Amino acid sequence: MTVGASHATRAPASASAEALLARCAELGLPVWLFDGAGRAVAEPTRLGPGGRWLTSDLVRRMVADAVAETLEDPSRLESPRLAELFPGCRVVIIGQHQGRRVSGVVAAMMLSPGALRDAAFARACVGTGMSEDQARGELSAAATFGEAEAGRLGAMLGWMSEDLERTERGNRSVQEFGVQLTEMYEEIGLLYRLGRSMNHLTTPEQFVSITCEELFQTLPFGWIAIKFGRMAQVVPALAGSLVVAGSLPCERRRFDAAAHALLDRLTTDRWSLLASADGAEVVSCVGGPVLAHPISRDGMVVGALLAGNKRGPDPEISSFETQLLDAASGYLSVFAENAGLYADQHALFMGTLQALTAAIDAKDRYTCGHSERVAHLASELGLALGLDSAAAERIRISGLLHDVGKIGVPEAVLTKPGRLTDEEFALVRLHPTIGHRILKDIPQLQDVLPGVLHHHERWDGAGYPANLAGEQIPMIARILAVADAFDAMSSTRSYRSAMPRERVLAEIARAGGSQLDPELTSAFLKLDLGGYDELVSRHRRMLRLAA
Repeated sequence: MTVGASHATRAPASASAEALLARCAELGLPVWLFDGAGRAVAEPTRLGPGGRWLTSDLVRRMVADAVAETLEDPSRLESPRLAELFPGCRVVIIGQHQGRRVSGVVAAMMLSPGALRDAAFARACVGTGMSEDQARGELSAAATFGEAEAGRLGAMLGWMSEDLERTERGNRSVQEFGVQLTEMYEEIGLLYRLGRSMNHLTTPEQFVSITCEELFQTLPFGWIAIKFGRMAQVVPALAGSLVVAGSLPCERRRFDAAAHALLDRLTTDRWSLLASADGAEVVSCVGGPVLAHPISRDGMVVGALLAGNKRGPDPEISSFETQLLDAASGYLSVFAENAGLYADQHALFMGTLQALTAAIDAKDRYTCGHSERVAHLASELGLALGLDSAAAERIRISGLLHDVGKIGVPEAVLTKPGRLTDEEFALVRLHPTIGHRILKDIPQLQDVLPGVLHHHERWDGAGYPANLAGEQIPMIARILAVADAFDAMSSTRSYRSAMPRERVLAEIARAGGSQLDPELTSAFLKLDLGGYDELVSRHRRMLRLAA
């Protein structure tokens, strides 16, 4: 008799139940599967000899009644139960468990030779289209289990079921552990990448963008957004900004306004799952629940990390997802703190530089704004040469400081009308060295010092203080030399008037290859001087107000 469990008309059973059904079928045992409430979910199939008898209404009912009686006291299923349906016909009933709960029941039938002669056997033939002799003939080869054999086989099936359940629990634990390891790996990997990116203090918007995109690539959300407020605690580069990875399900401007309004509702100590009942505009905007994690600085919520439109087979938000977003918002909070401190220090640093240049301007009204204009032209030239914004900023700082050494030059020499004597000009020529000496012990200025010291070197080697020539002159100094020459010729000095723009540009072109680097002069002549002219106008207004 070849019978097994049906797989076509039911939901999948547990792996251990499926394995037990298959092994019973290999042993030639008719087997039924019931759920934890006693409802039949599978019966013998792949029917061979005797199959019509096994699926008769009476046999079905007797097996179901035995299972139902057993489930009345679930403690009976702590070990296999051997129930006799009628003399010589027995079923071993084995419980399937999930924890302490009975999740299903397997019932395997064993027939003895005497069962085939019982009146109940004959009654079960009614309605099957089989005579008793035909049914008896088809089932005789499988009817070999006496009471002792049935008991032993029932015990063996019980042990087998326990082993299969234990194996399934072990496999499930391994799978769950594998999922946990994967999640931990993803979390550690993401946090490591974010940690490496936290040095973008000069470009905070880059770190925020990286964080947003990394979270979107790691977590199953349709969109990730980071919104910053406009309070004083937010660095200017991030104030009011909205960064989004993925596709927002609503218009960006509306979402931006809703996210901004949400900041007042968040607290610094916990994340929130916002649903429709919360009445938050951001929820109605995106049409579903939103995870909101605060970004804080100085004990105040300055921004929010938001996530929504959970994707994948599981619509519920998991603890892994909330924990990872919480960790990322913590990184953003630390970054906001560090970026703010850096911005404050940078503002103090730049204020100090402005004070130094103001001290130079105070000595000679004719050079008012000169350092700022040279700094502007030099940084613009650096960008035109293909340098990045960070390098251009260092060139700008060097331009602001390039004449700081004039503090050590007598004011009478700096403001003297007319031609200087050789002795006076020798004093002026000292200002690069004096400036270098003033600034050399400041660690943050080491990379800009070559511009301060060598901006009066000449391409042909006839400059000062070191008579460097050509590419011996540091690039930053060659850039400053072009900017310095242009502004000097464009400005009125105590000993002459400003030259017309056309003549200044012609002189710059002529000086290429002698006084100035010819490649740099060619690039300079292509610059847009609109920003420079705005500075000139502002500095003239300052002079008029000071007069």
